[in-house]
Amino acid sequence: MANLFCKTCGSLLRPRKTPYGNWMSCPDGHSQPEINQDGTVVIKNTPAKIVEVADDTNLLAVHDHPCKKCGHNKAELLEIMPFYSDEDNTFRMKCGKCGAIEQLEGKTT
Repeated sequence: MANLFCKTCGSLLRPRKTPYGNWMSCPDGHSQPEINQDGTVVIKNTPAKIVEVADDTNLLAVHDHPCKKCGHNKAELLEIMPFYSDEDNTFRMKCGKCGAIEQLEGKTT
């Protein structure tokens, strides 16, 4: 939990805008040594990579599981969380080629 009061004078710290973001500062200008307020840490925002489907094949299908419909041997594992605490998770395999879904029997973990 962050300290909201100045260690020197006890005043309530207020947010101050700097080139590195918003920092908590004393209205009387006292420094807060335990709060790292220097600009040595710079966060670099990088754009996210887009996952594309190439040649009608699902790139998330990495598990070995033969499809009963088309025979493709790679499938995506889908985990469905329980609605109530006494239920188990539901696991399904989605074919990487045709998209057919097969529910697995029993516990797999």
